[in-house]
Amino acid sequence: MMKILVSGASGFLGTNIVLQLLGKGHTVRAFSLEGSNTAYIDKPGVELAFGDVADPAAVDIVMDGVDAVIHTAGDTSFWKKLFERQRKTNVDGVHTIMSSALKHGIKRVVHTSTVDSLGYNPSGLADENWKIYNYANSGYNYADTKREGERIALSYVNKGLDVVVINPGSMLGPYDHTLQFGRLFMDIRDKKVPGILPGGAPWAHVAQVAKAHIAALEKGRPGERYICGGVNETYKTLFSLIAESMGVKPPGFVLRPWMSVTYGYLMEFMSEFTNKPPELNPGQARYMSVFPRYDSAKALKELDFVCIALKDTVQDARDWYSANGFI
Repeated sequence: MMKILVSGASGFLGTNIVLQLLGKGHTVRAFSLEGSNTAYIDKPGVELAFGDVADPAAVDIVMDGVDAVIHTAGDTSFWKKLFERQRKTNVDGVHTIMSSALKHGIKRVVHTSTVDSLGYNPSGLADENWKIYNYANSGYNYADTKREGERIALSYVNKGLDVVVINPGSMLGPYDHTLQFGRLFMDIRDKKVPGILPGGAPWAHVAQVAKAHIAALEKGRPGERYICGGVNETYKTLFSLIAESMGVKPPGFVLRPWMSVTYGYLMEFMSEFTNKPPELNPGQARYMSVFPRYDSAKALKELDFVCIALKDTVQDARDWYSANGFI
């Protein structure tokens, strides 16, 4: 058994990873930002630690004495006022983690990226070898920074660090206590969603993505990416399944791409006055107006990843929100 450092440990994916590591008999040093909600991971076998992944001194402290690292910490913000913070976490933080891991002689680092860092194939499936990054200059800062961070992580392979990259799709399932998708369940229930976004995405069960991270510790190939995309489905299908799980009718209107981008500009403009993050910004609207599809075959074969039917994934998420008092 190993002692594993998990960054972003209190987040949606991080929580699932921590709990699965405990289930396999490992001990965990759970590294989160100060003030994070650690209620779901504060268990025997978990050592809680707090700090910023971009702070070399803090990272060196938590890196000492661990056998391996799962680096899930990331900033998913899409408010331009937070883009500097996002770069600090998604780019500078990767360099800090990898540099410290190399210095401490860590056996293996599993780095959480995203399928968005790869771009997408507009006429079919994209796999780990896809070369065209379609989101450049679109204003989708999350993908830009995660792509740069992934490149930094993989560059450390040439320096002697054993790095494996996981590229998840959009994730649903239990322990979404920050309500990354929980708010959508509530808004669809309360009929606050005026229309459906025109694109789609790969949808993965978070527990399967967590399982793939742990498998990558044991048998992932150094320097390799593994797409854990899940099931490729439209937002229309997702919204319909969420509505069904909530016992309401789904929104009936699918926005055209120009409508969603215009709405993104409007929300971003209004955020200047409200000083609150917009519901949508133009870059994210452009991203959500296309339907990127990904091939998870490599992770299925090598990391025991499983693509769960979206209806079942949605129901698992809904059941967790209900059992934990969110809906």
